[in-house]
Amino acid sequence: MCAARNNRADVVDFLVDTLENIKLEAIDYEGQTSLHHAAQAGHYQIVQKLLKLGANPNATNNQGRTPLHLACEKGHEEVVELLIEHQSFLETKDNDGNTPLHIVVENRYTQLSHILLQGGCNADVDNNKGLTSLHIASSLGCRGIIEALLQYGSDIDRPTKAGNTPLHLACEANDVDTVELLISKGADLNALNERSQSSMHIAAEYGYSDICKLLLAAGANIEQKEQGGRTPLYIAARGSFTAIVDMIIKTARLDYPEPELLNSNQQSVNSTHRKLILNQDLQSNKVVISETLKEVLWKLAHRQLGPEQWKELAKHWAFTSPSSYKEHAFRMLTIWAEGLGPDVNALKILHESLIAINQKNIADSVKKKLNAEKEEMTETKRKCCKACNVI
Repeated sequence: MCAARNNRADVVDFLVDTLENIKLEAIDYEGQTSLHHAAQAGHYQIVQKLLKLGANPNATNNQGRTPLHLACEKGHEEVVELLIEHQSFLETKDNDGNTPLHIVVENRYTQLSHILLQGGCNADVDNNKGLTSLHIASSLGCRGIIEALLQYGSDIDRPTKAGNTPLHLACEANDVDTVELLISKGADLNALNERSQSSMHIAAEYGYSDICKLLLAAGANIEQKEQGGRTPLYIAARGSFTAIVDMIIKTARLDYPEPELLNSNQQSVNSTHRKLILNQDLQSNKVVISETLKEVLWKLAHRQLGPEQWKELAKHWAFTSPSSYKEHAFRMLTIWAEGLGPDVNALKILHESLIAINQKNIADSVKKKLNAEKEEMTETKRKCCKACNVI
């Protein structure tokens, strides 16, 4: 065992010639044989000698790992090929349910993944966590491995135990190139996990604007509600991710075009518009408003258009999709709040305003917030006064 670990081929030869009964399957405290040690260290000649002597290539250590697992973990390509030639099982699972392919992908060994797949390894085996090699590769951004796995039949939409597909995991990792690759390979944009979250929900929750842009341009559903009833727009707005909010609102406008477009013979108007608009750089498309334009807009707002005309203009610009009005309302409220003086209690005024428009139930919920704020301020003041008392 020591000779195998230290690459002493001469000692191995001496022991073979000298001893009558060599115990090739003797194990150490970790349950590892000489072949385990030689494979882990990448000692090709020692591995070759032990295999010729009849060492078991499928013996498992205390972790349930074979010599192939260990050689894969360390990236020893020649040793892996040698073990495969000697009938080492490609799909043996260790105590965590990981096959040699799982180990290779976790360590980002692209060439080794090709060797295992070409040797007949099943690309779609899952481990104890329900992760296939494709799930792991997608979360790590190993695009070369992803290509190979898909070529050998890995299921691009297979869910984990939590219901996450490879696309969910790539979005969570904020890996734009991997998301783009999976989309190009036909990944389901609207697959839902156990929390009814699509990839769009995840990207919106984390504020990953580039991922959102890709998903929206490819046709992701913006109306899907997750387990808590929240749409991607709501999630992005709550997180103050304004770039994503703008993208979703723009997408909603494209998905609900003018009636004359809907009645035309054009097919998939929204999909075409999404790709044309959202694949552009949103930041570089911002229009610089000139002083002349500002003057025209001010006159329109203050003098020339009444409430009904504004409604007509909003419909014309498709600002009235099923969900985008919520964000417009949020922006209006934000503008209102920011316009108040520093000494004004916004919650108090909001409560009074809601009462004025006969929204008592909502006003009561605001009042609870107002009372809680008062109690917190009183408690803070009381603590400060107590700390200042001279005894």
